[in-house]
Amino acid sequence: MTEENFKVRYYEEDARGALPLWVLQNYFQEAAGIDAHKLSFGSEEFGPQGIAWVLTKMQFKFTAAAKNAQSVKVKTWHHVCEKIQSRRDFIMYDDKGAEICKGVSWWVIIDLAKRRIMRLPQALIDLNPVNPPAVMESAQMKAPDFTGQTPLNNYEIIVRLEDIDSNGHVNNTHYSAWALEGVPEDVRNSKRLDDVFINFRNEALQGDKITIKTYACGDNAFWHILTREADGKEIVSIYTTWG
Repeated sequence: MTEENFKVRYYEEDARGALPLWVLQNYFQEAAGIDAHKLSFGSEEFGPQGIAWVLTKMQFKFTAAAKNAQSVKVKTWHHVCEKIQSRRDFIMYDDKGAEICKGVSWWVIIDLAKRRIMRLPQALIDLNPVNPPAVMESAQMKAPDFTGQTPLNNYEIIVRLEDIDSNGHVNNTHYSAWALEGVPEDVRNSKRLDDVFINFRNEALQGDKITIKTYACGDNAFWHILTREADGKEIVSIYTTWG
């Protein structure tokens, strides 16, 4: 288990003085990398082998808005490894010790040259803890078929160089930032983000044109579907609720 403290920077806050989802994802991603390195399975070990960790699924449950915090503490730990996927849990706290959110993430290892998923090393599977703490049930969610339905919002983004991470594709945090643009302004201004579920399906590269469509699916609940214009493939689907 790793606990990391992150000093909140002025430029990370939104217009209301709160930390947006993508900033918290960055904090988690950094803490996860540190903990993976402690287990000898981090980017420092995988990089020379031409392999890397990639997120496939992530979920958040928010307890409170991360507003006016001077720092954020992230606690994260390796929960379990299967043959292909590895689960990592996390909890975030503000500088007063109050919980901000908790969540679950699922990861795979890819061969960067072949862009293919690999089996997890047996040595990592052997590190599976006995009865590890679980912050929540790992959800299984799939976006409905919205064919023929008119989205609430529909816009496009061209992937820029600054969106690309060290693995050569769009960093997962950017998808969240793009998706939340589609939430109606009155909801974003009057409600707090409660739940987030993200399915990562395909990677996006520099120059790709991504279409983001947001659909209502209940009171203050939305699906955000990001697809690549060139081939119509779904890149990411994100479910959010606001309360």
